[in-house]
Amino acid sequence: MSLPILRIDNLKPPLRWKSLAIAAGLLSITVSPLLGRDVKPAESIEVPARFKAATGGKEVTRGSAHDHQTGRWWQLFHDPVLDKLMREAVLGNRDLYQSVARVVEAREQARTIAAGFYPTLSAPLHATRQRTTNTGPIVRSRIIGSGIFPAGNGASGPDSFAGQALTNSSNDFSTQLSLGYEVDLFGRIRHAYAQGRATAQAFEADRRAVELSLTSQVAASYFTLRALDSQMALLRRTLRLRADAIQIQEARLKAGVAGDIEVFRARFELANAEAELADVTQRRAESENAVAVLCGQPASGFHLAEHPLDHGLPPPVPITIPAQLLTRRPDLVEEERRVAAEGEGIKSVKAEFFPTVNVGANYGFESADSAELFKDQSHVWSITGGISIPIFEGGRNAARLNAARAREQQALAAYQQAALNAFKEAENALSGLRQRALQAEARGRAAENARHVFDIAQKSYREGAINYFEVIDAQRVLLNAELAEVQTLNTRYSATIDLIRAVGGGYER
Repeated sequence: MSLPILRIDNLKPPLRWKSLAIAAGLLSITVSPLLGRDVKPAESIEVPARFKAATGGKEVTRGSAHDHQTGRWWQLFHDPVLDKLMREAVLGNRDLYQSVARVVEAREQARTIAAGFYPTLSAPLHATRQRTTNTGPIVRSRIIGSGIFPAGNGASGPDSFAGQALTNSSNDFSTQLSLGYEVDLFGRIRHAYAQGRATAQAFEADRRAVELSLTSQVAASYFTLRALDSQMALLRRTLRLRADAIQIQEARLKAGVAGDIEVFRARFELANAEAELADVTQRRAESENAVAVLCGQPASGFHLAEHPLDHGLPPPVPITIPAQLLTRRPDLVEEERRVAAEGEGIKSVKAEFFPTVNVGANYGFESADSAELFKDQSHVWSITGGISIPIFEGGRNAARLNAARAREQQALAAYQQAALNAFKEAENALSGLRQRALQAEARGRAAENARHVFDIAQKSYREGAINYFEVIDAQRVLLNAELAEVQTLNTRYSATIDLIRAVGGGYER
């Protein structure tokens, strides 16, 4: 389950206004090669043909009847309690909500840029009352035509005179529709929008990375809690055995066939087991509280019933090829989208070196008398067009271009480093899964041998062949072996989850 997020790829630039200027589109196609080529991050790294740790690893490379693509990968474990926790985590985790909000913000910022594809239409309303003064500067003027006024009388030449404005109070009322549109000849808006769209896609990939990390933590914490349940069950069984041993030794002491040392030793071992149980119980409570936080719930009201970890094997994980990590791991997708965004940013900055073409129009009414504002004679209109050619910017555009190129190099290096880390994590997870399987086999043999040792020690003690201390040692060895076996089983589950996360959380055969 994942939070409902609108798809990023439905943010497509509108075409209706571009069709208004076919020549502008043709010119944009002509100039676009000057703006630079797209950078392909995948070409800048060496992708291995296969994972070296997968060689000979039949257990981790075979497919499963329940393979899942990226999404509900945890269903591989067939655990309804885990499924319920995942639903609660995906819907309630606050970190995930923050990532969702970042996606929404990036989408809306891209929409803001996309508004540049459309003309702007506004309806300004103005009402002005003003007063002029007759104490202002004297203005020299010229009469159009000739022979109207002779030179002289303070005038500067033929047909000219000097005058001063009269004191006057006047009103001015106007209401108009104002239309403005920038013809995107060189793709400044188009590439700025593409940059915003790629950035939004990066944030969507980041959301999926947060979700994958969250679900991985929930699964790992859940199986750790179940392993602690198993250890608690082993310790409780041991407590019962040691309590019985105390009763036996006390009875033997009364019968005179045992000494005080056997009784005190039995009580010592019981106290140690009680202390270990208290420690495991505390760790279990901490794990439960950690799961509560991951699920977005208060720890005080969250509880998971005890259920020891099943000694069955973790599900097999089908392995993909290394190249598929580049399109499957959300963190790599995020870095690739950031490289694409910076590439579009370079093109948008390059477009600043070219002229900007704007057209506008105004239509409305203007009058000094509000009662005559909407009469026919009050009509006013205008059509304007302009080209702004950058000639000298003091190096501003060149500096912005160099900065954009530097950001692209940073993004590309970050992508390359993320890819190297991804391959490393996948190799570590594959190796860890195999070594944990070998470790589990060894732990199983050790526990089985410890059980035989304990059974033989009990039998020999009853026959009087050995003393009680050897029985206690055999029991302690068995307990440690069984606890280690449970812990190793938990590490196998953790290794499986690490591999799932390393390959992006999904599989295809």
